[in-house]
Amino acid sequence: MTGTRLNESNLFAWLVGGSLVVSAVAGAGCALLISGKFGGSLFIGGVLATANFLWMRRGVEAALQLQPRNASRFAVLRYLLRLAVMAVLLYLLIVRLGVDIFALLIGLSVLVLNITVFSIYLSTRKGG
Repeated sequence: MTGTRLNESNLFAWLVGGSLVVSAVAGAGCALLISGKFGGSLFIGGVLATANFLWMRRGVEAALQLQPRNASRFAVLRYLLRLAVMAVLLYLLIVRLGVDIFALLIGLSVLVLNITVFSIYLSTRKGG
């Protein structure tokens, strides 16, 4: 990612890297300005959203390699597994570890924010 310009061919790497950087910077800033719990929760939310995004992409890529009759079943089962794992992780983080829910939600939104910013950047760069 270093030294390369953002374009459609490397957009995924920029989204993942950008989301992790924003999560780390925002988490560190919030840890210094608000509290360690808030900053850590924000960072954890960003990492979870990014990991979920990576897992989803791998699942779609794998489903596209299968025969059409098997692909839909595989995709649905993979989706349900991913959803269940995320639900268990969120439960453990909130109920057992006591992370800050508001900060966790902000962190989970970092990827959406990056997608929005990159979309606006790419559309304005092309004159659209």
